[in-house]
Amino acid sequence: MEKILIEFINTLDSSFKKMQAEAGSTTKIAQLTISQFQYIEAIHELEKPTVTEVANQLEIAKASVSTGINKLIEKGYVTKTQSDRDKRIFYLGLTPKSKQLINTKYQALQQYGDFINAALSAEEAAQFEAILTKLVQLFETA
Repeated sequence: MEKILIEFINTLDSSFKKMQAEAGSTTKIAQLTISQFQYIEAIHELEKPTVTEVANQLEIAKASVSTGINKLIEKGYVTKTQSDRDKRIFYLGLTPKSKQLINTKYQALQQYGDFINAALSAEEAAQFEAILTKLVQLFETA
């Protein structure tokens, strides 16, 4: 089981990178750490959050998120806008550069899902989805 799991994860990673390369985005993604990409995804999901909201979403210390966000601002992936109502509050936004990364990720995931579905029967696809759902729930509670 361990050997096939490692092989599956490696194949999944390689295939996903290939699909991203075909979409022309791997060089941009390669410039980011996993944490930085997680910050971009959180900002995308939360829509104009504060640093505190991103930290809460990712369950990471606010100081760590703040440092990471500042690096993303320097790299041109994130914007920081001061609130008109309360000058102590800053909202985070995504630049077109980071929005393109998010779109490319979702396109690659859609392609990968289509690829997997084409390789499985309807029954196998349903079983695979049920297994993945169970594993995700397990990892979320771990």
